Amino acid sequence: MSALHSLLPLLAMSFFLGGCWYSSSVSGSKDGTSQMRRIDQANASTTPQQAQALISGKTWRATGSLYGPAVHYSTPDGRDFVWFLERRQVVAGEWKVETGAAGSSGALVTKVCLRYPGEATHPISKAVGADWYCQAAGSVFEWVGERVDGDPLGLASRSELPFVSRHKNQSISQLQALLPR
Repeated sequence: MSALHSLLPLLAMSFFLGGCWYSSSVSGSKDGTSQMRRIDQANASTTPQQAQALISGKTWRATGSLYGPAVHYSTPDGRDFVWFLERRQVVAGEWKVETGAAGSSGALVTKVCLRYPGEATHPISKAVGADWYCQAAGSVFEWVGERVDGDPLGLASRSELPFVSRHKNQSISQLQALLPR
């Protein structure tokens, strides 16, 4: 009987803790964890060379960023020109790829870094504009909805666009078609 009494608290605890089970990035359920697993895998496996090739000399459209939809043109020499679609201004800055510790695990990952020294406030991180804002490359590329070679929108030669885009999901070619010729 004493063995049963000692098991009873253990059974009760397992019953209550069973309700606390959460879905991790390994479970793959429909609550976003499969996306998190994809991002975790991309963060762990993206090399600096891959990250460089994915944005160098490319115009890329960020769709799920914390700062709203934006289109970047990242030159091969490390300059970045970003147009936040809800504004007219093109913000000039810099980009780089580096390897560094990420998160609480401290695992080394490839990071994409952006800074905008001409801005008092960094348009993405809201810190000082000249400070580098770095994110794991796999996370960045998860939110890149489209990428094309070159600068079809002419972001590197503009300080502002002739319109504000109210349509967050327009492709780069759709945005290009709206520009005056």
